[in-house]
Amino acid sequence: MKVDIKMPKLGESITEGTIVKWWKKPGDHINKDETLLEISTDKVDSEIPSPYEGEIVEILKEENDTVEVDSVIARIETESKEVVEAGDESDQPKETKKEEKSEKEEAQAKEKEEEPQKAGKKKTPQPSTNGGTVMDVKMPKLGESITEGTIVKWWKQPGDQVEKDETLLEISTDKVDSEIPSPFKGKLTEILAQENDVVEVDSVIAKIQTGAGAAAQKEAPKDGEVSEAAPEVEEQPAEVKEEPSPEPKKLEEPKGKRFYSPLVLSIARKEDVSTEELQQISGSGLEGRVTKKDMLKYVEEKKKGVAAPEAVPEHPGARREEKPSREVLEKWQDQRTEIITMDAIRKKIADHMVKSKATSPHVYGVAECDFNHIMNIVKNNKSEFERREGFKLTFNPFILQATVKTLMDFPRVNSSVEGDNIIEKHFINLGLAVATDRGLIVPVLKKAEEKNFVGLARAAYDLAIRARNRKLDLEDVQGSTFSITNYGVFGNIMGFPIINQPNVAILGVGAIKKRPVVMETEQGDYIGIRSQGILTLSYDHRIVDGELGDKFLQRVVYYIENTTEDII
Repeated sequence: MKVDIKMPKLGESITEGTIVKWWKKPGDHINKDETLLEISTDKVDSEIPSPYEGEIVEILKEENDTVEVDSVIARIETESKEVVEAGDESDQPKETKKEEKSEKEEAQAKEKEEEPQKAGKKKTPQPSTNGGTVMDVKMPKLGESITEGTIVKWWKQPGDQVEKDETLLEISTDKVDSEIPSPFKGKLTEILAQENDVVEVDSVIAKIQTGAGAAAQKEAPKDGEVSEAAPEVEEQPAEVKEEPSPEPKKLEEPKGKRFYSPLVLSIARKEDVSTEELQQISGSGLEGRVTKKDMLKYVEEKKKGVAAPEAVPEHPGARREEKPSREVLEKWQDQRTEIITMDAIRKKIADHMVKSKATSPHVYGVAECDFNHIMNIVKNNKSEFERREGFKLTFNPFILQATVKTLMDFPRVNSSVEGDNIIEKHFINLGLAVATDRGLIVPVLKKAEEKNFVGLARAAYDLAIRARNRKLDLEDVQGSTFSITNYGVFGNIMGFPIINQPNVAILGVGAIKKRPVVMETEQGDYIGIRSQGILTLSYDHRIVDGELGDKFLQRVVYYIENTTEDII
C-alpha cells in the first residue's frame, strides 16, 4: 500500500525546512532507516531516514523547495508490517476504536496525575526574590561513554535574555563540538563554569531566571504597544514569499571560508540578493554564520530602503584563548619563539593518542598494492558517475569495499578488548580519518557491511563534507569498529598510524604513484609502468598475531587488485 512521507519536525521552533538533496529517485528501492533525503533549516542540516522499506513511487517536492512541517513530500509503496497493521486497525468498528482511544486517554490522564507526585521527589527549583524561578542549567550528557566536556564559548552573558532552544553555549568533547540550546526561556543570571573549563556531566554550569521575574526586568512597553509582540519576520515569512518577483538570478558561489547553509542560499536566490550583499550581512549564528532570520531581516530592510551594512569579518565571534603558564613564559622569555596554547580539540586528540600507545602494543605490516586496474575503472567511468551521483569517483570507495570484505573474512580484526574479554563484532562501522582546519576528526560510516559500492561512496563523501563543514552530530563520530586513514592525499607514500581506540587495527593508505614494475608472464618477464601504492596495517598485538595481521593485509590487496568494473 502507498504511504505518505511528511516533512519532519526537527525542533519546537522549526516550522519549515528546505530540501537540499534527494538520495533516492522514483522507482528506487529503499530500506527502512536508509537515508532518503537531506533537509536544511535555519538551525541545522539533517539526513532524513526512510520510515519504511519499499519503492519510491512519487516525489512531490523538489530540491531547493522550502516546505512546511507535516507537509507530504513523497510517497512509498510498501508492504511493511507496521503499515499493514495500521491499515487493519482502521478497518475495525468505530466502537472498538473509541474504546481503545478511551483507554488510552485514561492512561494518559493517570500519568499526568502521577507526574506532580514524581516531581515532588526531585529537587525543588530555587524561587527568585524578583518573582519567577531560578533554574539550573547542567552540563548535558552527549553520549554513553562521555563523562565530561570542555566549555568552548558562551553565546550569552549574565543579564542577557535567552529563548528556549536558542544557542546558549558551545561545548567540546573528545568526540565532537556541539552547540547546546537553552532548556528554558528567561534571563541568564549567572555563569558558574568559564570558557575552557572542563566540567563533569550533570554539573551545574549556569542559572536562568524564568517566568515573571525575567519578564518584570524587561523594559516596559510604550503606550499603544503590545507587550508580547513576537518578531514579525520570524512568524510571517510568507509575506516575503507571496510578493511576485522576477525570475531569480543565478547566485555565484560565495568565496572565502564563511559558511552559508542551503536554506540561506535559497532565500538569497529567491530575493535576488547578490553574493556581495550576502558577504556583508552580519550573522547571528555560530561564528557569525548568517541564519534564516538574518536573511529575512535583511530582505525587509532592503525593501524599506535601509542602507546595507558594512562588511563584517568572517569570524566575528572570537573565542577567548587560554594563556600559557608563567613557567612556560619564563622559560622561553627573550627567545625567538611563539607559544601557542592547545585548544580543546587538540588537547583531546593528544590525550587520545597517548592513551592508545599506552593501551595497545602496536605492530605494523606493510604491503605493495597494484592500483592500475582500479585507476582504469575510475578513468572509464568518472564522467558518468559524477553526472549520476553529483560527486567525483575516486579510488577511496574501492578501498572501503575491499576492507569491508576482508573484515567479514577475518572478524577478529573487527573486535575490541574489554578486560580479559575479546568483543568480536559482526557489524562493521568504519572510522574514516578526515583532516580539518581544527585537527583530525574520525566520522563513522555505520553498517558498512549492508552497503554496496555506490552506498559506501555516497556515505563516505557525505561524512567527509559534513566533517569539514562542522555539521557532524555526536552519533556520527561514535561506534567505530575499524579505522582507515589516507595520508596519501598529501603525497606521502607510507605511514604508520596510531590505532583509534577501542579498535584493534587501522589501515593506512599511501599515495598512488606510477612506478616501473617487473611483470611475470608465461612469455617471460618484462618491465611495465604501473600505478602502485603502499598499504600499512597497525594492529594490537594483544589479540592480533603477526600471521593474522599479514593475512588480513594481503587479503585487502587481493580484493583491490581483482576488483571488477561491474560493481559501479
